[in-house]
Amino acid sequence: MKEKEDAANMFLSLIFSSNPMEFFLQLVKKKHPQAEKHQKYISICYSLEKAKTILWFDDSFDGLTQAKLVRIYNYVKKEKPTKIVVCCKEIADKNLFSFCLNFEEKIIVLDQFEMYEKLFKAYDYFPKITRTYQKEKRLVFKDLVAYSFNKKRTKSYLFSAFILVFSGLFVRATLYYCIISSILVLFAFISALNPYFNKTNEIL
Repeated sequence: MKEKEDAANMFLSLIFSSNPMEFFLQLVKKKHPQAEKHQKYISICYSLEKAKTILWFDDSFDGLTQAKLVRIYNYVKKEKPTKIVVCCKEIADKNLFSFCLNFEEKIIVLDQFEMYEKLFKAYDYFPKITRTYQKEKRLVFKDLVAYSFNKKRTKSYLFSAFILVFSGLFVRATLYYCIISSILVLFAFISALNPYFNKTNEIL
């Protein structure tokens, strides 16, 4: 769980980085010092064989699709790569892997978690976490009370109390309805007059 959280935060940090390709260049150079950085990708030429790998970082949140993969391919095909590695947030198309088989080049797609496992951990090189996903604050008792006694709920309490009193005229459980309606009127009174639960958050 911690590694998945780190992977997501690392991808987020790279998205907000001013130059994410510089990070990938330094990562790749740990094993391939001949790697070269381009505006949108890293290229690796292997001197002992006629092969070239392209590493592409898709800096978007909408995931990788077939159409986007084709655009990436058309952008880098001038390099005549034998392998293209695309790093992305997630796979947005369930047929993407079968679609990759239509290329002569080997296509490898890594989502943010595979990127963490197969690149960052494998190279022992991690992007600095500068941004983190904020978790929703859990509703505590204080928040629940503040919500329950907000001034906006005054009319709801009064209306509910009126319905119970009115219903008591036709139902035998009169005492029960009177008690509940009295509590609702008390809640309405607290909601309307208690300043602690009715603070305004002024923006300007």
